[in-house]
Amino acid sequence: MNICVVTGANSGMGMVTIQELLERGDRVIATVRSEKKATLLIQLLREHAVSDKNLEVEVVQLDQLDSVRRFADVLFDRIGWIDRLILNAGIMVPPYHVTKDGFESQFQVNYLSHFYLIERLLPLIEQGHDPRVISISSLAGEGGMIRTDIELEAIAHVKKEQYNPMKSYRESKLLQMVHMRELAEEYGTRATFVSVHPGIVNTDLFYRGKYGKVLKTVLKPIAQVGYWTGKLYTPEYGAKTALYLATTDDVLDNGGYYADSAPRLSNPVVEDEAYRKQARALSKRWAGFV
Repeated sequence: MNICVVTGANSGMGMVTIQELLERGDRVIATVRSEKKATLLIQLLREHAVSDKNLEVEVVQLDQLDSVRRFADVLFDRIGWIDRLILNAGIMVPPYHVTKDGFESQFQVNYLSHFYLIERLLPLIEQGHDPRVISISSLAGEGGMIRTDIELEAIAHVKKEQYNPMKSYRESKLLQMVHMRELAEEYGTRATFVSVHPGIVNTDLFYRGKYGKVLKTVLKPIAQVGYWTGKLYTPEYGAKTALYLATTDDVLDNGGYYADSAPRLSNPVVEDEAYRKQARALSKRWAGFV
């Protein structure tokens, strides 16, 4: 039995992921955004005849570093190791918002809070059985361009009048790849760190916000066309690569970037060792490690 920690588990790929892990007999500690989401998750699993006896659900707000710190404290109190850490939670192109910690919301939710979680949990990860950290990035990250500390500062604290939702999303996803590669360089003999492009997946990422429910209804026929043509993936298909990376006995490309259960060429920025170290040092300061 592996001990698996999965963020963003209440719907879409996250729910598919924990369902598969639970069916394998793993112990799963999953995060959701609210008590209501936690209750709904248990209900949906039972409707799918999936036992929740090995499931523990924690409410974590990734836009609040204090909430992420409390979750890390819980894990240190509750378990002695982590075999799989799957970072699935995220937001995509929301309206401009600055978190109470002072960061643009996509930068914090997609990248900085997960950065904190990984760095804080490294002692537990290193004690795991063939431990693996799997970060759900995106094709968008392949087009990311920031590669200096000045640019990183600008994207983390972007002003409203300069905010480009897709740019901020893209750069947050590139940062996930950069972090995985840097950790693989430093800790690669003790754990595996990989990032994933799951495909263009029809999940709740597209339907959040004021008109989310209406959009989901209106776009349902279009989504079906997307499935038929292979341009849009179901959450089940989207979760396949992360599940492959979590369960395979194959030798993995440590620090690599995967899609369709195979290595994929990453953004060249990931190869910039000096920037990787800059980004990690600056992110550590922002996350409160130094």
